[in-house]
Amino acid sequence: MSNKERQSYFQSLRKGLELAEYRMLRDKAMRNLTIVQGDGAVGVREVSARQVFKEIYKEDVPAF
Repeated sequence: MSNKERQSYFQSLRKGLELAEYRMLRDKAMRNLTIVQGDGAVGVREVSARQVFKEIYKEDVPAF
């Protein structure tokens, strides 16, 4: 596999993971659920998916 093919593969993989995260957060936000999020220093915390979705994507949470 050439370097160019490898970069293309990783770019496609990254896009797929971003789309999966977007859909998961949107679904959980629509259902008013929480997610577990690593805070980088101490450990993990439980936060509202609705809040995280609004902060990351700057969109209103869609209704059913």
